[in-house]
Amino acid sequence: MFPKFLKHKFMRKAFVLLVICCFSLGFIDQSHGQNISEPQKSKIETTVDSVFHSMIKAAERLDYDYLSRGVNDEYHAGFITNAGYFARFDSLTNYAKIKSQGIAKQTITLQNEKITVISDDIVLLTATGEANVDVNIGNSFMLKFYWSFVYKKAGSDWKVIQSHQSVVR
Repeated sequence: MFPKFLKHKFMRKAFVLLVICCFSLGFIDQSHGQNISEPQKSKIETTVDSVFHSMIKAAERLDYDYLSRGVNDEYHAGFITNAGYFARFDSLTNYAKIKSQGIAKQTITLQNEKITVISDDIVLLTATGEANVDVNIGNSFMLKFYWSFVYKKAGSDWKVIQSHQSVVR
């Protein structure tokens, strides 16, 4: 059952103790994560917040070309919108263009926004709010949304690599 060198009771105890110590040190080391200074963290939060708000303005204008420039799809992490999964951002963009036909504009109002710096190049942003959608024929309607975005630093730019968006009428 045990390898030959673990047949002795003392060796088994020593081996088990060694394994427990190795695992414990591994967990202790993992719990510290990356050390990001408060000024660096604040700078990252401010930068990502600025990028996010510029993307909101583009979404209000239904400017899909600008929105596409804010996405890095090389990781193929996927995008979820209203229970639909899109493996590539361009397929989500094509879907959104079709769904937005007849919409003149939208006004997005954030109610909650939380930026969590995971590392010096990964950020999670979650938000909730409402969108007032104006239709070309003069009507409008309100949607409540729930969003989450994963941003990754690409060179000097922060780009979305994965997102989830849910809307409730």
